[in-house]
Amino acid sequence: MDLTKQELHVLQHSLGLTRGKAEYRNHFVTGSGSVDFPICEGLVEKGLMSKRRDPFNEMSEQFVYHVTEEGRQKAKEAPATYA
Repeated sequence: MDLTKQELHVLQHSLGLTRGKAEYRNHFVTGSGSVDFPICEGLVEKGLMSKRRDPFNEMSEQFVYHVTEEGRQKAKEAPATYA
């Protein structure tokens, strides 16, 4: 499965890999209207991220995305991306 530079960046950023080689988080928060929203939605469709409503504000239009194990492998295999 080929990923775009933007998709790889979102995966790596979600894990904290754009700042170094060690993961220190696993989340990405975005919502409708953001340029990252369709990227995250596409990664969910590909099985590389999961999605849930913001647990701190369920009335919000924001979602929290988490990288799946398959997404983690893709993120680590690729060269680091920087926005």
